[in-house]
Amino acid sequence: MDTVCLDLRFEGVSAIQLVQQYKSIELRAASSTEAEEILGFSGITPSRRELYLPVVLRSGSGSGFVLCRSVTAERGGEDPVASDLECEDRSVIWSSRPQP
Repeated sequence: MDTVCLDLRFEGVSAIQLVQQYKSIELRAASSTEAEEILGFSGITPSRRELYLPVVLRSGSGSGFVLCRSVTAERGGEDPVASDLECEDRSVIWSSRPQP
């Protein structure tokens, strides 16, 4: 089975701005400039900002961000809806959370 899906799990989401669909997605921690913009958008007080991870999602179909406590990217199967997660072979390919 060829892997065609990437399943993303965001935990502790505080702010989000996404497009409807991403093709050939780039997922990464935000740069310092992007992080400041995302944190400003969120309205989180400066004293709590260190608890969150600003993540940028970008592709040819659009870009967006998620401000969360942690993110995990898992190699999924061929089902983009992931209706039967228990049956798919899954492996974590990237995971991140804020560093204290």
